[in-house]
Parts: sequence; C-alpha cells; structure tokens
Amino acid sequence: MSENVSIENTEIPDEEPMFSGPIRPLLIRLSLPILAGMFFQLLYNIVDTWFVSRIDLTDPSYVGGVGLIFPLIFLFIALGNGIMVGISSLVARAIGEKNSSVLDRTAESGLFIALVITILSTSVAFIFGKPIVQLMGAQGDYFVHGYNYLLYVTPAALFIFFGSVFIGILQGEGLMKHVMNGMILGTVINIILDPVLIFILEMDVRGAAIATVIGQIASFIYVLSVFLKNRSSIRIEWKLSNISSEIMKKIILIGLPQSMGMMLMAVSFFFFNHLVVSIDPLALTAFSLFGRFEQLVLMPAFALSAAVVTIVGQNAGRGLYDRTWKVMTQAYIWGMIVVLALAVSMILAAKSIYPLFSNIPEVIDYAVRQTYTLELFYIFALVGIVNRSFFQAIGHPLPALFLTLLRTILLSLPISYLYVLSFDMGIEGVWWGLNTASILTLMVSIPWVNITVNRLKKGTFKVQKTSENKITGEEND
Repeated sequence: MSENVSIENTEIPDEEPMFSGPIRPLLIRLSLPILAGMFFQLLYNIVDTWFVSRIDLTDPSYVGGVGLIFPLIFLFIALGNGIMVGISSLVARAIGEKNSSVLDRTAESGLFIALVITILSTSVAFIFGKPIVQLMGAQGDYFVHGYNYLLYVTPAALFIFFGSVFIGILQGEGLMKHVMNGMILGTVINIILDPVLIFILEMDVRGAAIATVIGQIASFIYVLSVFLKNRSSIRIEWKLSNISSEIMKKIILIGLPQSMGMMLMAVSFFFFNHLVVSIDPLALTAFSLFGRFEQLVLMPAFALSAAVVTIVGQNAGRGLYDRTWKVMTQAYIWGMIVVLALAVSMILAAKSIYPLFSNIPEVIDYAVRQTYTLELFYIFALVGIVNRSFFQAIGHPLPALFLTLLRTILLSLPISYLYVLSFDMGIEGVWWGLNTASILTLMVSIPWVNITVNRLKKGTFKVQKTSENKITGEEND
C-alpha cells in the first residue's frame, strides 16, 4: 500500500478498554457476539438435520448419506478455522506492536493462501469425489445421496476459506459484532431456503447443499462489505505486491497446527465410536445425541477463546504481560461460572429433552446418565480450551496443539480404554476417561501458562514478532 493504516482509527478495540480498561466488560463485549453467532450455527445444524430427515421418514439413507460426508465438511471447516486463527493472532499482535507494515499486507497474503487451498480442496472433491464417498463405505442410496450432497456443497469451500480471511482480521481487531452478524445472516438464510429447495423444488439433499452454499455466500458478502465500507482499519487494495511470503509463513505457522488439531480430533472420534459401539450400539446413538447438546455448554469456552486471542495478542504484542495474566484469570473465573450454570441447566432438563429425539428407553437412559456424568466436568475442559488460545495469541502454536491433543487424544483415549478394558467399567469408563483427561489437562495447562507469563516478564521467553524486519513492497518485486 502507498500509505500506512492508522492504528488509532481502529473501531474496536480502542486504546482505553483494550490496554488499560476493565477486563471483564472487555471479555463480555468480545465474546458475546461470537457466542450468539455460534448458537445460530448450532441451531442450523439441528434444523438442517431435521429437514433432511423429513424427506422420507422411512428411508435412513438421506440422513445417513449426508452424515457420511461430514468428515469432508469438517476438513473444510478445519482448514478455514486454521486460516482464521492464524490471521487473528497475527493481526492482534501487529496492532499491539503498532506494526502497520504487517497490517497493510495481511489481507492480500491471507487471500492468496485461501485461493491455493480452495483450488486444491475443490479439485480433489470434484475429481475424486466418487471414490472418496465409496471409500467411506457408502453403497446404494447412501452413496447416491452422499455423493450428490458433496457435489453440490463443495462450492461453499470457496466462501468458507475466503470468508475466514476477513473474519480472522475482524477478530484480531476486536470487531466481533460484524463476525456475529455474518454468522447469523448466513444461518438464517440457510434455514429459510432449506424447506424451499428441499420440498417445494423437490431437490432433496441437493437442496440442502445449495442452501448451505447460498448461506455461505451471504455471510461472505456481508463480511466483505465491512471492508468495502471502511469499517475495518485494514484496507484491501487487491494488489499482488501486497502479498508477502513472510506474512504467509506467519499465518501458516499458527494456522496449520490449529487445523491439524481439529483433524486429529476427528480421527479420535473414530476410536471413541469403535470403543462405544463395542460396549452397546445404543450407547453410540446416545453418544451422538449427547454430542448435539454438549456444544451448548461448551460454546462459552470457544467464544471466550476467540476473545482471548484478540485481547492477549494485542496486550502481549504491546508488552503488557501483567495485564495478559489478569485477562487469563478473568477468563477462567467467568468462563467457569457460565459453563457451570449451563451444565446445571442441562442436567435439570436432560430427562425432558432427550425423549423429544428418541423413543428408545435405553438410548434415553444412556444420554441422561452421560449428561449427569460429563456436564459438570466441562468447567475443566473450558480452562484447557482457553489456555490453548493463550499460546495461539502469543504466536506459539505448538503448545496450543499439544494441549488440544492432550485432552482429546493423548490422555482421553488410553484412559478410556484402560477404564473399559482393564477395570471393566463399561460405558461409564468412556465418560470418566473424558473427565479424567479434562482434569489432567487443566493441571498441566494452568501452571504452563503462568510460567510462560513469568518468563515473558523476565525476558527469557518472547512473543513471536509479526515481522523480524520492516516489510516493504520490494519483497515481491
């Protein structure tokens, strides 16, 4: 760009609340919009599944075929989330450092990464879609519906990846309101179009896929409009000269471990499902049903983690390490209070909720017991999730990846298998394996964060700088 961005003109956060104001209102202001957007996306997942199931209540291949494609959709989401987190961390630290030369080139650099990932992922989906769906075990109508859904939903990848760039910038700046608006807009349009395309136009699962694509387009257009209307401090000039190899490396440094963590979490689902179904197939049905509602309790953790990346990234970039630790302690306290309240509410409502989704007594019993056993322990899981975001915020993604794997795979899987196979605890062994992993991860992560903050203050550990040298247009000449 020909001129630098003025950091002081950033809409949110401004100097006072971000770097010296009260922390609790700041956490609330930045996390509540993300929480609202996530709630609407969860609502969409439930409603979308309900509409697909109504295509033919006697034919499970519609829901089953779409369900088989979920790992591929999750891959798109994981890659997009990696881009978003990488850019969010970079932007937050650059604002803290007042490094306008990095901010000037973040958008174009991120968009170039999104373009490459879009070309690769969509090419694989379109060219190898049929064998991939077959490899996942789909046959007959399951294959037909699964492949049709994949074929029609794949174009959404373009808007997921490019939208993740803009959302990452907005989160890094602290402009969460715009992120929320984009998420809600896409979700509402998707829900409205589902019955129209599925039933009125008789497009079955293809209609559900097209509704998803249109919803993603609407969300993308909205977040893009934020930049076109200059509501962000970061301007986009669509110049190839603004693409920086150094900035792309910084984004990938943070984003790739985040994507890997999400992908490995998906792999862990396979092992957990195998263990649960070996105990009782009905327990697996309850496990999946419970999973729909556990997101309600964990959403505050993920909303807080997004706020932590912004606040910690900007304050650590500014060298305000005492304030960084205060942010973390406030996130622990208020996050645990909110998660505890939601967990208790879910426990009280469990016997009334699950019969609405199943009339099989064993499934309802498993789901209710799992709720009683797991929900309260999510206060420990929250701490691990928030601490992961601390390391992402300061530009050190490997500890963040390790904490993710520690809770979801490295501890939970072997402990669950130990409880089930060695101690003969049955399905409760799986549940207590997950609880044990959350507790142990908390015991590791809090001292780790505290020690890291102390090392930052002493100068024996450094926040990753957004650039070692001033980036100029000469880099790309």
